[in-house]
Amino acid sequence: MVQDRIQKPYKTIEVALRHEIDPIKNSRFITEARPLTTEAEANDFLAEMRKEMPDACHHCWAYQLRDPQRIKSSDDGEPGGSAGRPILAVLQGRELFDVMVVVTRYFGGTKLGVGGLMRAYGGGAAKTLDRAKLREVTPTRSLWLQYSYDATNQIQCAVKKLGLELLDSQYTDQVQSMIKVPFKDWEQVRQELINQSSGHVRFKEADA
Repeated sequence: MVQDRIQKPYKTIEVALRHEIDPIKNSRFITEARPLTTEAEANDFLAEMRKEMPDACHHCWAYQLRDPQRIKSSDDGEPGGSAGRPILAVLQGRELFDVMVVVTRYFGGTKLGVGGLMRAYGGGAAKTLDRAKLREVTPTRSLWLQYSYDATNQIQCAVKKLGLELLDSQYTDQVQSMIKVPFKDWEQVRQELINQSSGHVRFKEADA
């Protein structure tokens, strides 16, 4: 189920990195992997690579985004299935999300054939990601807490006890504070806050 997939922790890369493999028959393959979370960021990244290396023959790429789920790849003029798919296969094989990989090729004058291209593009992606520092992401939901001023200390103590923090607060006739709650702890957090405030807290999902 999609909801189950979204709730599970997943791996991504910590920071962007670049690596160039040894030339293959004088063709250069320069790979950059970058963490990102939206298609707009992916488009900007690709445009950036094309601007930086405008004389390159191909900028082949693939990405996997977690939420909403997006999986795309491009051969950018190379024979069909010889570039984008091998790059994507590396991301999928390592179960990495919110990552885009662009492999830029400078043609060396000798054709590599489909098999050779698959090994070059897939290998460039793999060897670059071998060098990446990974981190685990725990998906969360935003939750607004509404409570009286008298319950402020109780709520603050309860939030701290749960290992969370108040990210924003607004003060009107009541206090409204936002927290980020891991999916797996959703019901536990709500119940604990109700208990700690003697029922004097109301909830509203910020991204509902």
